[in-house]
Amino acid sequence: MSLATMSVNPFELTFDQLESSLVATADAGYTGISVWPFTLGMAGVDAHWLADRLGELHLTHPVAEAAFGWLNADRDAAAAEVANLSEYASAVGSREVVAVTMESTLPPIDEVAACFKTLCQSAGDAGLQVSMEFLPWTGIPDLATAWEILQRADCDNGGIMVDTWHWYRQPGGPNPDLLRQIPSEFLRVVQLCDAPAEPPVDTDIATETMTARLLPGDGAVDFAEVLGIITDSGAEPIWFPEVFSIDLAAAGPQAMAPQVMAATRSVLS
Repeated sequence: MSLATMSVNPFELTFDQLESSLVATADAGYTGISVWPFTLGMAGVDAHWLADRLGELHLTHPVAEAAFGWLNADRDAAAAEVANLSEYASAVGSREVVAVTMESTLPPIDEVAACFKTLCQSAGDAGLQVSMEFLPWTGIPDLATAWEILQRADCDNGGIMVDTWHWYRQPGGPNPDLLRQIPSEFLRVVQLCDAPAEPPVDTDIATETMTARLLPGDGAVDFAEVLGIITDSGAEPIWFPEVFSIDLAAAGPQAMAPQVMAATRSVLS
């Protein structure tokens, strides 16, 4: 479960919101949760408190999100970010770090690959793997771009996260032919959510993705196709629902968590 999805404003977190979301996740039968580390300070706790609480609730924290600054021209700042994220991942027991960029344009592709390689090497020193997530409104908008960077970087611990919302909304739409070509060992995290066939006319894509995703199975994503390709490859990813929806979050964690679980199980079956 993504804890951020259970708050109407995912960039704010009180202690009560954190605690109720953790308990709701455990009650709904999830095995793990991902918590954005920068929100812990807002709730007045740290990674060690979180690790202890996860242990009490029998929850794991396999994915740490996210490295944003790995393309930063200030290489010291980029290194500091991955060091802090690696420390967090170690404290909560994560094995996978997600890498994204919010930049709309990229440096030359070889430079991007070199930066990603540096990120992978730094994370690897901490025993972590790195999955790149493509975001349709950024300079890494699609699976093809992410896969090219990954191949050029040539890192043993590099991989790709497939978010089914981004998969559907990527420029040109879903790319099943390319997905079939990617070896299973690179497909380590799959985020599950859904999207309407057409985006709303009065909302930009970045706002839509953070406020109006649909439960898996309630939209236009062809889960039989995309999940079939991934499982047929032999991949055994972390299945990770991430349904950012103001309407669902407004009902509260105890109502939202089991709804997301039921929908996720439905498409996985």
